[in-house]
Amino acid sequence: MNILECTIKMKKETQAHYAQLAEVTTDMELKRLFSMLAAAEDEHIDNLIQLQGTMDKLNQKDVGKLDESVCVYSSHIDPRHLADALRHDPDAYRHVVQEEEETIEFFDQLSNQAENDELKKLCRMQATKEREHLTMLENIYFFVEEPRTYLEWGEFSNLKSL
Repeated sequence: MNILECTIKMKKETQAHYAQLAEVTTDMELKRLFSMLAAAEDEHIDNLIQLQGTMDKLNQKDVGKLDESVCVYSSHIDPRHLADALRHDPDAYRHVVQEEEETIEFFDQLSNQAENDELKKLCRMQATKEREHLTMLENIYFFVEEPRTYLEWGEFSNLKSL
């Protein structure tokens, strides 16, 4: 399994996890958040598949062979114990960000350990893509959270709390 296949496999597991969380949760805001995160993972998977097609055309399919055991997604949120998992992080933001940061760290470590220059380049590119993806996930979170964050001004007869 090459590095792109590994990444796609992990992202599909991540997407399935977010979709499962969206089904399990009863909180409408969390349901919306997890649905949007699952959709973002789908988009990320599509981009990775396009990149994989480009790599196949360049005959660099075998660059970065990895053991399949390292290509496993590990979640910080257990859908069976959702309330416990979200006790100290009610909007799941820290969990999602931590998982994505671990993925970035995974590619950075692979890059540092790579012996092949092509593999180093590919790992760095994947880490960069994951950083972009993290930014997108943060933007989704802020979009979902925005209606609850506002500043009340005491002018223009707006003295009553919403």
